[in-house]
Amino acid sequence: MVMMPPEDASDHLFDVSDAVDVPVVVRSTGKLRRPFEAQWKGAKDPWPAAGLLPGDGFYLATTAWRQILQAATGVGRDLAPWLRKTPWLAVNEFIARVAPLQAYLRMKDVSGPDHAAGRRLFVSAVYQHGTERSAHSAFAYHLGMTMAQWACVGMSGLGSTRHIEAGGPNGNQGFLDASLRLPDLWGTHPSPRLPWLVEAKAGRHLGEGRLKDGKVQLNGGSDLMTVPHRQVLCGTSLPHRERWEDDCLFMTMDTTSITPPASDGGSAIPPLGPPPDGAEDYIAEDVEALLAVTRSQLMAYQAIAFGAVEDLRLVPVSKARSTRLRHRTGSLTPVEHDEPTREIRRRLRSDSVSGEAALRAHGGAGDFVAARLPGVGLHLGMSRRLFAACAALHQAQSEMPVDESVFLPYSSLRHGVDDEEREEYSRATRRAYYEQEEERGFRLRAEVRRGFAQADERSWSDLLMRRQVEVSLEDSEESGLLEGTTAETYLAIEHSDPVLASARERR
Repeated sequence: MVMMPPEDASDHLFDVSDAVDVPVVVRSTGKLRRPFEAQWKGAKDPWPAAGLLPGDGFYLATTAWRQILQAATGVGRDLAPWLRKTPWLAVNEFIARVAPLQAYLRMKDVSGPDHAAGRRLFVSAVYQHGTERSAHSAFAYHLGMTMAQWACVGMSGLGSTRHIEAGGPNGNQGFLDASLRLPDLWGTHPSPRLPWLVEAKAGRHLGEGRLKDGKVQLNGGSDLMTVPHRQVLCGTSLPHRERWEDDCLFMTMDTTSITPPASDGGSAIPPLGPPPDGAEDYIAEDVEALLAVTRSQLMAYQAIAFGAVEDLRLVPVSKARSTRLRHRTGSLTPVEHDEPTREIRRRLRSDSVSGEAALRAHGGAGDFVAARLPGVGLHLGMSRRLFAACAALHQAQSEMPVDESVFLPYSSLRHGVDDEEREEYSRATRRAYYEQEEERGFRLRAEVRRGFAQADERSWSDLLMRRQVEVSLEDSEESGLLEGTTAETYLAIEHSDPVLASARERR
């Protein structure tokens, strides 16, 4: 019989081998100065619970490295306008998001309270001695976005974020105005159900100047909002050059609740958009929730379906998605502590299950597809029904006509074009794409819903364009993988991950 997690499972912090502590200072005071060293270095309160933004305080959030890498894969510019025609390049984009973290960060032991992992993130020797100032700046942007996604989505329960270049809440076209100073991301939080505007800042010895600049961008977004919302300014600070060996990465989260004046004399607040994908269990009932989740996983689908991936396989996961173990390390449930999934895999091994049909015959097992991204040792996957929904969305996007009149000739961009001209081309392309997608909104939703609903009628061979896949039943300890799942997605990292290897070498 499958063991179910206890009702208070969220109150337990089980040890995971890739656990790491991140000091986080949460503030709502509006004072954007850099925290005193004693405040962030002395942070000791555990993050109260994954899925909630805590009150003001100094927290030592224990998370998992795989949770941070999940954040890296889920945040960034929306590439749908380009990947719909070149989907195999999704693998390259994932490598670009993950590899810098593996190259420039390392774990090091730091003493802390009993509940903590006792390890924190520091910059690596490659960052310290092998990169110049421009590389540090590029990494700061990427790290800031990753840690903002980790803090807001992974730890605080925000739904999947969208880059502001794709438009704001409720398709607000004002957010597409390139002349405005706007925040990086937005998403919807379920408790209370409000949009969040999120700005990410990162850099060495991050302080008041950069934080105030981020506040200006958040205010620019709030000027376009007509509904109550929350501003969240996420600052990620790396150490000064002379403190590289002594100071770890830490974060600040400055939050402000905004209630704009009614724009029409007090009319009712319009709907706030789809539920967040942190509640993936609702996608069967709510087409807007389904579309939000599908968008967030579209690039993973493109990588698996079209990219040069390795180790393509079926991964058994418990169908008890809504009762999966809630873990304080974040929204990703570590499989080594997901007893329903572990029990199902034991049963499948005892029955020598190897094929799709035999796996589907086991009523408690969900069949997720997964594959390894070359170069970074990251494994991504998703459920059958989400994969089918992503396939439908990709097909619908691919069939959208391209209005050549709104684009600059591509040949003119190859030589003698400066960065600003390229960026204007990119903005024009995105605007035209989003306008076309909005015009086809009803049909697009219908196609995604149909793909999702008909998933069980299709084999994986059909979904994967005739590629054959076998069931992987290796125990996680034997496979060398650290696995994690949400209700509909899968992510795993390898024990040989450079950041984890750096922690083992120093023990």
